[in-house]
Amino acid sequence: MSDFDKNCARKSHSRQTTLLGWKRGADVVGTDESKKSKRDSSTSDRLSIESGSRNSLWENKSLPNGPMILLRNTVGGIKASERQSTKSEFSSLPDWNDNVTFQIFGKECRMRRRVCQYSSGGNVSYSYSGLKNISAPNFPGVVYRIKCQVEDLMMNHLLDAAANHSNSMHMHVSPEFMDEIKAVKESRDAPIGSRREIFNYCLLNHYRNGEEYMSYHTDDESSLHANFPIASVSFGSTRNFDIRPRNKDEAGKKSRLDRIPLGDGDLLVMFPPMQEYYEHGIPVEKRVVGDRINLTFRRVRKVK
Repeated sequence: MSDFDKNCARKSHSRQTTLLGWKRGADVVGTDESKKSKRDSSTSDRLSIESGSRNSLWENKSLPNGPMILLRNTVGGIKASERQSTKSEFSSLPDWNDNVTFQIFGKECRMRRRVCQYSSGGNVSYSYSGLKNISAPNFPGVVYRIKCQVEDLMMNHLLDAAANHSNSMHMHVSPEFMDEIKAVKESRDAPIGSRREIFNYCLLNHYRNGEEYMSYHTDDESSLHANFPIASVSFGSTRNFDIRPRNKDEAGKKSRLDRIPLGDGDLLVMFPPMQEYYEHGIPVEKRVVGDRINLTFRRVRKVK
C-alpha cells in the first residue's frame, strides 16, 4: 500500500490538518498526531475568525491532498426562518428542469433530481454529468446575493489567515487565487457591472426526498479553472456528503473515507487538488424527511 493510501485510511481524528496554518489560541496547528485524543483533535480542527460583523466558526475537514473547510448554519441567514425564506425563493425559480436525460456508455439515463444553472451575464456554458455545453442564464437576484455572501465569507477567512500565517498560507491556495481574491475584495465598492468576482457559474440541485441522490463523481471538467475552489451551499434537510478515493486500493475497491453531514445554511469549500484525488456523492437516505437544495459555485474558464 502506498503512503498516500495509508494516509487515506487513517481515521478522521488523525488526519493531516495543514491547510492554511490553522490557529488555535497562539498555536499554529500542523499535522495531528494519531495519539491525540478525539477531544483534542476536535478542538484543533476548528478555528474562530472574524467574518463581517460576526465571529464565524470554521471547521477544517481536510484529507491528505484534499483541503476542505466548512462553515455551518450561516449562509442565507443566521436564523433558521431567514434560511427557510431564502430556500423558498430558490424553490420558486422558473428554470428548474426535472426531466434531464443524458447518455452514459450509449445508454440514456434520467437524472434523479431537479436541476438548474445560472452564470454571470448569461455568458457561460458548462458540461457535466454527460451533458454538453449547457447554457446558463444570468444570475437571478437570490442566487447572486448568496454568491456574494459565499465569496465574502471565504475571502475574509483566507485574507485573515494570510495576514496571520503568510509562510504557510500558500501551502494549498495558489498565489494566483490569492491575488484574485485581493482584487475582488478591492472591487467590492465598485458598481455591480464593474466588480470582479470569484465564481461565475452556479449549478443548483433539488433533492426532493431521501431517495434522490447523486452518484460518486469528481468535478474535474476541463472548463473549470484549475486554481479555484468549488463552494457548496446547502438549504433544507441534512444530507450526507460521502468521499472516497479516485483510485482503487490493493483489493480493487474504493472504500468510503469520510462522511460529512451537510445541513441548512452550511458552506463547504473544496480547494485544489481535491478533485484529483477524491470522488464525492450524495447517497440514498430513505429515512430523510423533507427536501434539500444545494448550490455549487464554480469558476468556469470557457465563455460563449
